Amino acid sequence: MDLWAVVQERYLFLSIFVIIILASLILVYASWKSRSNMPKGLIGVIIVLCTILIGLSLGALVFSVSFGYNS
Repeated sequence: MDLWAVVQERYLFLSIFVIIILASLILVYASWKSRSNMPKGLIGVIIVLCTILIGLSLGALVFSVSFGYNS
């Protein structure tokens, strides 16, 4: 089965991971733009947590496309 057909079958499940990734990117961008008003430790924690969240979401996205439920 080609990739596009798999994505079309599982678009609702995959969209959850895409929304998490986009929300994390928006949070990192917003905190980076206002980094002069926030403590440096808080910015570091936000960036590290969002990076971990993005990595886990990308891993889950790849796993669900590659090895997801059998149909």
